[in-house]
Amino acid sequence: MHVIQRSLNVILLTALLGLTGLKARAAELDNAPGTFSIFPLATEGHRPQAIMTGPDGNLWVTEVLKHEILKVTPGGQITEFSVSSKTVGVLQGIAAGPDGNIWFTSREENSVRSLSTSGEFNGEFKSPTDKCWLREITAGPDGNLWMAEMAGNKIARVELKGVKGNITEFPIPSPDCKPYCVAKGLDGNLWFTEWNKPNIGQITPSGKITEFAVKNPGREIVWGADGNLWFTAEKANAIGRMTPKGEAVEFPLPAAECHPLGIAAGPDGNVYFCEFKAGKIGRIDASGKITEYSISIANPQPFCLTAGPDGNIWVALQANAIARLNIAGGKTASSAQAGRLEKQD
Repeated sequence: MHVIQRSLNVILLTALLGLTGLKARAAELDNAPGTFSIFPLATEGHRPQAIMTGPDGNLWVTEVLKHEILKVTPGGQITEFSVSSKTVGVLQGIAAGPDGNIWFTSREENSVRSLSTSGEFNGEFKSPTDKCWLREITAGPDGNLWMAEMAGNKIARVELKGVKGNITEFPIPSPDCKPYCVAKGLDGNLWFTEWNKPNIGQITPSGKITEFAVKNPGREIVWGADGNLWFTAEKANAIGRMTPKGEAVEFPLPAAECHPLGIAAGPDGNVYFCEFKAGKIGRIDASGKITEYSISIANPQPFCLTAGPDGNIWVALQANAIARLNIAGGKTASSAQAGRLEKQD
């Protein structure tokens, strides 16, 4: 009798181990390169917009309709922080500040605000130009923050090393060029797009601006691992590449009218971008070869993306969710996390 019981225990243990192995394999497949993990917000009616990796190892996102900043852990847990102001409207760009805070632009308030990684709002600073339509913001090589004033036709510097929050503006030579995105370059300068003119601009930390002509206007811009600047040419349905000397080329996208928006340098040396209307994430390598990944929900509306702390690409979906494009081969979650993600996907 004891022998039979031991045999049954062995069979049961083997079956349990086999089931555990199958679950682990399923989780591994769920996180396989080229697949998406989707993390819906707890309630409906959100519109995530800009996303970036914070100094605390989490993702931080601006949310348009409910006027919130979202914190997203690498495991997909989402915490909401409401901006308590009657005048707040579109929360546009977001960046990790050199001071350890999260900084974001508030368009209707004509302000840049800061938030601690523990969720405490700790600063609001007004732009000198009224109704300047603050867009994207980034940490500069000089220890300050830089942002694009779309309606003001200026690039602005927010002091962190000097008088905190003091804003200095630098007018762009081309009139009505509508600067949209500003990005830190590896050359010690900052680079920006002009949404209404076919130029890419360079601004030094001292404020000197140089403009380089390109074929079509750009929207978002990033410095790639190949030492070039990459930008989304939304109106031309293309991705642009420009050398620091101003030599530019464009790569047309396969899908017509896909509206490329956000762009980010991936940890694998490629550049990734959003195809807003096509519901896809695109990848482009240094030679211009394009690969597309369809997002696994209806009408996802990918708006912005960033390289995450886990070696994957994270995407703000305006269809009420955050997505992770797995490119790290399923090494981003424990078995317990993977099981929870399986239920959410």
